[in-house]
Amino acid sequence: MAVADLDRSQSQTVRAQLAIRDLVLTGALKPGERVSEVSLVGRVGVSRTPVRAALMRLAEEGLLEPLAAGGFAVKEFTDREVLDSIEIRGVLEGLAARLAAERGVSLTAIAPLRRCLADLDEVVSQTGASVEAF
Repeated sequence: MAVADLDRSQSQTVRAQLAIRDLVLTGALKPGERVSEVSLVGRVGVSRTPVRAALMRLAEEGLLEPLAAGGFAVKEFTDREVLDSIEIRGVLEGLAARLAAERGVSLTAIAPLRRCLADLDEVVSQTGASVEAF
């Protein structure tokens, strides 16, 4: 396989992986639902090989579960798993903030964070602030 072909197949796999991940995270693919390679080919717009590779990567990430009969299903998460992941994320974000404070952060790296904070402050300060606006 030529280098250009390898790059194209990798980008197709990444495209499929991002699109399928989005389908799972937005709820378009429901927890417990069997994931059909053929239907994903049409939805994602790539051939079966990149879709198959993307499904394997998403299974490695924990978003999909391999089925005994073959194929994959969208993983169902328990309330406990969701709460645990939120707690872990909070600890990691706290550690990241502490390390950034101790080690310093360049003005270039912190600029997008400041813009995000300003956007959040604007939403929160609105008198009719809602969950939808946030």
